[in-house]
Amino acid sequence: MRSALTAARMTSLLGVFLAVSMLMGIIAAGLVAPVVGAAGFAAREGVGMFDRLPGDLEQNPLAQQSRILAANGAVLATPAEENRIIVDSEDISQYMKDAQVAIEDERFFQHGGMDIEALARAVVTNTTSDSTQGGSTLTQQYIKLALQQEALRNRDTEAAAAAQARTGTAGYIRKLRELKYAVTLEERLTKDEILVGYLNLAYYGDRVYGVEAAARHYFNVKAKDLSISQAATLAGVVRAPSTTNPVANAELATQRRNVVLQKMYALDMITEQEYEEAKEPTVAELIDGNLTDSQRSCLNSRNPYFCDYVTAWLLQRPELGDTPEARLEALNTRGLTVHTTLDMDMSSELRKILREATPDNQYHIGSAASVVEPGTGHVLAFHQSSRYSYEESSDRIRSTAVNWNVDTRYGGPGGMQIGSIAKAYTLVEALEKGIPVEADLKIEDPGIADPSGVWLDNPDDPQPITEQTHPVGVFKQEDFQEGCTIGEDYWTVRNAQDENHDPEISLRVASALSVNTAFATLASQVGTCDIRDTMEKMGMHQGDGSEPDSFPPSIVLGSDYGSPLTVAASYATFASGGIYCEPVPVTKIEDADGNEIPLDLPGCERVIDEEVALGAVELLKGVIDINGSGWRAELEGDRPAGGKTGTNDNSTHTWFAGFTPQLSTAVFVGGRIGNSQPYSGDLVDITIGDTQIEGPLFGSSLAAPTWKKFMDWALADEPMEDWETPSEEIMNGKRVTIPSVIGMSETDAQEALRDAGLTGSIQRVPSGQPEGTVVYTTPGVGSSIRTETPVVLQVSTGRSAPAPQAPRPTTPPRQNSPSPAQPSPSPSPSPSPSPSPSPSPSPSPSPSPSPSPSPSPAPSPPAPSVPAPPGDDEGDEG
Repeated sequence: MRSALTAARMTSLLGVFLAVSMLMGIIAAGLVAPVVGAAGFAAREGVGMFDRLPGDLEQNPLAQQSRILAANGAVLATPAEENRIIVDSEDISQYMKDAQVAIEDERFFQHGGMDIEALARAVVTNTTSDSTQGGSTLTQQYIKLALQQEALRNRDTEAAAAAQARTGTAGYIRKLRELKYAVTLEERLTKDEILVGYLNLAYYGDRVYGVEAAARHYFNVKAKDLSISQAATLAGVVRAPSTTNPVANAELATQRRNVVLQKMYALDMITEQEYEEAKEPTVAELIDGNLTDSQRSCLNSRNPYFCDYVTAWLLQRPELGDTPEARLEALNTRGLTVHTTLDMDMSSELRKILREATPDNQYHIGSAASVVEPGTGHVLAFHQSSRYSYEESSDRIRSTAVNWNVDTRYGGPGGMQIGSIAKAYTLVEALEKGIPVEADLKIEDPGIADPSGVWLDNPDDPQPITEQTHPVGVFKQEDFQEGCTIGEDYWTVRNAQDENHDPEISLRVASALSVNTAFATLASQVGTCDIRDTMEKMGMHQGDGSEPDSFPPSIVLGSDYGSPLTVAASYATFASGGIYCEPVPVTKIEDADGNEIPLDLPGCERVIDEEVALGAVELLKGVIDINGSGWRAELEGDRPAGGKTGTNDNSTHTWFAGFTPQLSTAVFVGGRIGNSQPYSGDLVDITIGDTQIEGPLFGSSLAAPTWKKFMDWALADEPMEDWETPSEEIMNGKRVTIPSVIGMSETDAQEALRDAGLTGSIQRVPSGQPEGTVVYTTPGVGSSIRTETPVVLQVSTGRSAPAPQAPRPTTPPRQNSPSPAQPSPSPSPSPSPSPSPSPSPSPSPSPSPSPSPSPSPAPSPPAPSVPAPPGDDEGDEG
């Protein structure tokens, strides 16, 4: 066998020399002359030219499709410039090998790289007529395809044209080069290696390259499982893939298939019975019901939005190249296998639940949700209610390719206003500053504002009282940290439904009911800049990637824009006990040979103390309690969970972000997403699908029950897990001494209290001291108190109280009769609030105003606030 092959190769070399002589003679003469007349000169020059040609085909690895896999190994997409899957010899049916040899080069196993008979016939035909006839062996065809592939990969159009030249001098030069490469290649590779290389490289029409991709595309089988009829069909396509494409022209493909079968039978590759049986089905019948769409783009993926996110994430990985262009080429040509974190079942169920929550509706409202695993940052699922399409629907909500779940850098719309989702970070900062879970907050008496937020009873600039007023918390620039304060003289803060304006409220109740004025007060005490820093270290940033706004309405009430994935990852920090993990969609990348490409993945780090995290969880659990604003999110079986509702000022963006020890999920429901068409009416008393919403759309209305429905499903088979109870110090605080703050400015005094682990509210009192100066404290300076006890800073108004006047007697006083008691000056009036029934947003320097009640004209002891039925008091208009 070895000697026969050597003889064949020697014969091929002699044939090459002869052919070169003839070809070079014709090229040198520049005209068609008798072959004999040119032979002598051509022989001398041809041999020299042949020796000088390069003999080794320096080919880069074949461009082949990569694979993006779900966590269970299911294929999400196969990004590629060419839809190709490289396979080994044992993964290709013998029928396929025989069929390709039969139709392309029946003497493939007898020659040594060149078929002398075919070449001689081609030379005579080409030199005596205007037509061009091929004499290429299968080896030469493989060389041609490889050279074309190499030129295309290098973006070398000139080389690509040369590799396909068929006529004239260029055609002969191409043939000569292929001959030299073929002879050398047959010295280095076995026949089977050459044949397998050809089958992996050939184009089989309909945008599929290589036999494996073709088998899957046309017949939904692997190449190793191809039948005789299927193999013959594919083999017949290669010669003219544009005309014998089984999809575009099944009839011509059938005729060509039968030619291949006849050749296989004539060469004893199949029996007569096999031949007859293989001819029976038409090609149309072979592909009917089996044709599969290529997943070479995310458009056809089972989760195109996640696929887009992974692709965008990969294009930012330096391990795949120095530039985005180089990374894209690596993804499309190097046959990478990308293992993702996506749970396909979870993802599919999430899509179903979101579409049920927000089916097509007149309000242009859609929904999106992201699911992150606490402690790892793995993105387990995300989806949205829209249908994936590059041709967007008119509202850009029903159909769109914009990925609502992610930041702009990954193809997102820039985020949505997070509303009271932001309040959780104020709780963290308060606990870090020593305010315990069981603390009570002192709230200043409310002012009166009109619907636009103008402070009507401003002592420095009183305004006429309008027919419609609202009670508001009033905050000034000096109430907040320098650098993170308001830009106007004052900020009026409303509560939802104009409720909860008691002079004192527990931190538990404020958290559960999301009371705006309480959180604005708490933020002024613990420091707005510090809250912003806490947001950043817990991974909360804006949808465009920028840091949170330093403006109080953004920090406290959430007028910032964030994406569901960012919110879910940030809230996972609570679930994991204070450990933040940047969201990660990929666990591993392998090259075409199965070798793992090292990835420098972002790690997890502790960003808040575990006890602080446990304290925050304790407070956020109250939101899901039957008396909390998120009561509709309560999980089956009383499964422990924490979370937070969120609603912006006009209900266009609503949220529920919640977590268990196993999962963190953020659900968004709303409109005005990116450049989507806005709904022109008010989102009040609306019906979406089967859900009737009474009053304004809040985070508790639809986002919370959607969160519950998904989490109940996702955790149905998971064990009940809970967090440890926070320490006594976190729950009830520690005992400290009130520092000396008399004479300080209220800003400096607040800072001194924060340093001592205390909170300080402001009470303004008449005094001749300079305005803004602390006159005294309640309890007094030097008192030993627990940190849950709020300290009231009595701050001078800069104006002394008017001197009291004794009442003028109407009758002469009797002798020895006591004088009437003189009234004592009160440091501050305490009018009782009288809530107004119609909430509306108040203006502020922020794009997200907040809600607030109006005091009755006569002062009286404040009545206890009775919380409205759960769900009616969202408290999230900010």
